[in-house]
Formats: sequence, C-alpha cells, structure tokens
Amino acid sequence: MARDLLYSKVVRPLLFRMDCEDAHRFVHETARQYGTLWPLLSGLYQYRGDDLACQFAGVNFANPVGLAAGFDKNGDLVEMLGHVGFGFAEIGSVTAQARTGNPKPRLFRLLSDQALINRLGLNGEGADHIAGKLKTSKFSLPIGLNIAKTNDPAIVGDAAVEDMLYTFCQIKDLPIAYVTVNASCPNTHEGIVSEVNSLTKLFALMQAENDRHLPILVKLSPDGSEQLTKDIVATATEHELAGYVCGNTSTSRSGLSTPPATIEQIGNGGLSGPPLKMLALQLCRLVYKLKTPAQIIIGCGGIASGDDAYEFIRSGASAVQLYTGLVYEGPTLPKMINQELSARLHKDRLSLSQAIGASARQERSAAGTTTN
Repeated sequence: MARDLLYSKVVRPLLFRMDCEDAHRFVHETARQYGTLWPLLSGLYQYRGDDLACQFAGVNFANPVGLAAGFDKNGDLVEMLGHVGFGFAEIGSVTAQARTGNPKPRLFRLLSDQALINRLGLNGEGADHIAGKLKTSKFSLPIGLNIAKTNDPAIVGDAAVEDMLYTFCQIKDLPIAYVTVNASCPNTHEGIVSEVNSLTKLFALMQAENDRHLPILVKLSPDGSEQLTKDIVATATEHELAGYVCGNTSTSRSGLSTPPATIEQIGNGGLSGPPLKMLALQLCRLVYKLKTPAQIIIGCGGIASGDDAYEFIRSGASAVQLYTGLVYEGPTLPKMINQELSARLHKDRLSLSQAIGASARQERSAAGTTTN
C-alpha cells in the first residue's frame, strides 16, 4: 500500500528538525487544539471493512490494530484517537504519584534503524488527576489503561504492591476496556518489576478489588529469561488474568545500523521499533505455548506494516499495538496496516480468528508428523 507522502515529504522533515520530545509534545498539542476537526477527517484515516472486527472480553473492536502505551501517557487524546484508524488504544503508563521523569534529553531517534531509545522514567500526572480527567472524557474507541509502579527507589516490596494497587483502585471503575500491569519498564528503579512474588501478591489483591471483572493483562519484557516468563505466566494464570502484552522496549543494542559511537553517546534506555521485532515475536511465540486457550496476547514491538501485524497474529497474538511506527510513517499507518492485513488474510483464505496462532499450530503439526 502507498505510504503517506504528505507526512514523509513535508510533516516528518519538519518534526525531525525538532528535539524528539518537543516534537511529540507539538503533535499532542496540535491534535488537541484541532480536536473538533478529527471526526470530519476520519474518512481519510479509518479502515471501513468489517472483516477485521473482533471482540475481547465482551468489548467490540473495529479492528485489531491498537495504539501502544507511551504515546498518550495522561489520556489527553482519548476523544480523537478513534478517528485515526485504531481499533483500540492503551494510555499510560499511569502511576500512583505524579512524576516528572528522568532528566532531559531522554528520547532519541535512530534514523537509520527507524527506531527510538527512551529513558523517560514514567513521567505522568498521577492516578488521581488522570482518573478525574477520564471520568468526564468521551472515549472515541475502546481504551485500555496501563499501570506501573511510581518511579521512586524507596517504593519496593509490599510498598510497591500497595502503590500499584492504589492506581488500580483509582481507575477500575472508569469505562475502560482493560487494564495492563506494566511489569517490564527498563527505565525505572528496581522494585516490583523484577519480583514474581510481588506480582503474585499484586494480582491477588487486584482481583479481590475487581468486582466488575475488568480484564487484567500483564506486560512482559522481551529481555526476561524464559524461566522468568514462565513464572509470570504461571502466576497470571493462577490469578485468572485475561492475557499478556508481548512485549516492551529492550535494553539490547544488537543488530543496529546506527554507529556504535552514537549509541554510546545516547546512553541507556529502552529501544523500540523494527530492531525489537524479532525479540517481541520470540516472546509472543513462547507465551502462546504457555497460556491458556482463554487468555489473549497483544503483540507489540516493531510493527510498521500489515506483514508485521500478520506475523504477530500467526504467532499467537489476537491484536497488535504500535507506537514507534507512527513516528516514522505518520497517522495513515493504522489504516494502511489494516488494509494490508485484510489483503493477507484474503490471500490465505483465513478469517482473523483462524489466523491467530496459525504458524504455531503448523509447527506443532509438523513436529507431530516427524515424530510419527
């Protein structure tokens, strides 16, 4: 499908002259300022076919292409994101306490890799403020809410559990579609993110407060060991979590085209974009083997085309999310991905539900044939 020439030839060069975080803020402010125009422009951005419609926990999604957490940290754009072609959006991460995040600069473009490195440090307005804002917002699409531990080295162990439980209690009665527990942010002080026992306590306490049976997912790291992933999936299954987001940004720097000197100058942070794709796919395939049939996977990492989305879906994802691709390809990307995904499904004579996990099933079938 054709790329967005207006964005690639005019808008992106202007944005890329700006500091990365300043450009992000400019896009947000512009989107909010002209919010009343988005319904009029939705025909340019929305995918109109019904072949990609799907359902998760009783909530209907127009398509399986979502906006990943991190783009709209404070829920400022929930009234317009539905007009840009997404089937759903995840806001946050939201923390119990407001935080300004790590020192700037903290967001960097890797142009030759079409990637980003961020060490934002979970900056945000805090659970109380965001919950109050969302109570009066009119959602234009199903919204998930990503929660994380407040970025404070003093908040560890049981205090970390209470910190995240507080956020959940503040947002659980909002008209959101699901909640994601961010157990994998690489840009914060250590705490609950590295302790399976703490996650077990948190899941139990969240479900005890979850009287409306809001679907809860957990976001997994592509950098975690196979055993850690197995342990988290086991406790998530024990506490009847609805599924997994696979995965998050990575601290890996392998396979980059960007010169090593530039990478060293940037320093630490989470890598996102195409270099992350294979790590996220590997995580998706592992979790698909471990999860229960009722649990779902949302694939996230390096998705910038319909082929990328299709590969994640065939690897076990019921839906996908993107963020970095939007930075490089512009606001027509969700529509383009949906069009390309629809074409791939049609070519292979599969429905969306039939495609979920198709590659994994073929591998199992081939392995069974070999052993027999």
